[in-house]
Amino acid sequence: MELKNKTVIVTGAGGGIGAGIAVVLGRKGANVVVADQHIERAREVVEEIVSSGSRALPLEADVTRKAAIEEMVATTIKNFGGVDILVNNAGIQAPPALAKDISEEQWDRVLSVNLKGVFLCCQAVIPAMMAKGKGRIINIGSIAAIRMTFLGSIDYTVSKHGVAGLTQHLAWELADHHITVNAICPGLVFTPLVEGRMTPQLREIYTRRIPLGRFTNTQEIGEAVSFLASDHAEMITGQFLSVDGGLLTGFGEDLRAVVKQGMGETKAKAHG
Repeated sequence: MELKNKTVIVTGAGGGIGAGIAVVLGRKGANVVVADQHIERAREVVEEIVSSGSRALPLEADVTRKAAIEEMVATTIKNFGGVDILVNNAGIQAPPALAKDISEEQWDRVLSVNLKGVFLCCQAVIPAMMAKGKGRIINIGSIAAIRMTFLGSIDYTVSKHGVAGLTQHLAWELADHHITVNAICPGLVFTPLVEGRMTPQLREIYTRRIPLGRFTNTQEIGEAVSFLASDHAEMITGQFLSVDGGLLTGFGEDLRAVVKQGMGETKAKAHG
């Protein structure tokens, strides 16, 4: 159990990728704080972690509010004695739209959760990690942090590019304190949310772009996080690990027409 006695906070851990990460880290022996805006969902994930023999705590947290994040970290330290690992997973994606159709409110909301929220969580754990002289920060980016998203809008791409810049800057800034900062960049991950939005036809179209021939699952993202959180990754910092089945190699079907058509249909429905 390579993470035994380590304490980790996972944001947005009430479902999807975050829940997968939290469960994997719990199985590796970590004490897991399952932070989510939906406390009932967080409690369900905690039950699964506890059943595997690890300690876990559900916390309600809005990553866009500095006071809420500071309280989350303080509660973690009170219950477990410190914070060894932070996994910034909380993120949102608004209905896809072309740049000319995105509202100011949508732009602000996506950037607030996906970028400001990551910064606030990092800022809140840094003092405790500096005091300990060691720490791990793992940001969940996206292939949109490296290239762009073809499933969403420019607001999402910009927010994830911001996470990439934040990751590299903090890696440099915190290296003297032996705090590593890295990002996992998932490709197409088959979560309940994705399953609900994607028709079998669309799934088949997108799968054709993945050289390894299938979507990633949440456990595989969790295993990648577990590696970067472990002592095996002592000398890895400021890096982006794509877990995407080879999607970023760039070979596959050109989906521009399909995606733009879908964005147009989304706008039409909104004004229907």
